[in-house]
Amino acid sequence: MVKITILSPDLKKFKDKITKLRDKGFKKDIHEGIRKILPKIHRDAFLAAPKKTGALAASLHVGFEDETTGFIADGVFYGVFQEEGTRYIEPKHFMRNAVNKHFPSVGSEVTKIVKKQFNQ
Repeated sequence: MVKITILSPDLKKFKDKITKLRDKGFKKDIHEGIRKILPKIHRDAFLAAPKKTGALAASLHVGFEDETTGFIADGVFYGVFQEEGTRYIEPKHFMRNAVNKHFPSVGSEVTKIVKKQFNQ
């Protein structure tokens, strides 16, 4: 199984500051920003996943480890071999590429949400 956790050093620093402040509102904003981006990551990973049988692509799922840490994972044992490759299989990086494409959007989404909250 392959699991890619979406947590940048910048978001971790932000998360640590928020934890110190004990402000659930910011955690909710970060959660909402990640929640908006995860479906896009899932869609791109699904489209790029190898589809010999379709089981790998169908097993892709997204979720949260906590309020500020989202993830995308597959549900088959051979997903890691398709993602990272072996001696005989070229790496596909379908999940990593999807995350890398959309990850910068998380910060933008969080910023939009926070600005909206302050403008209310």
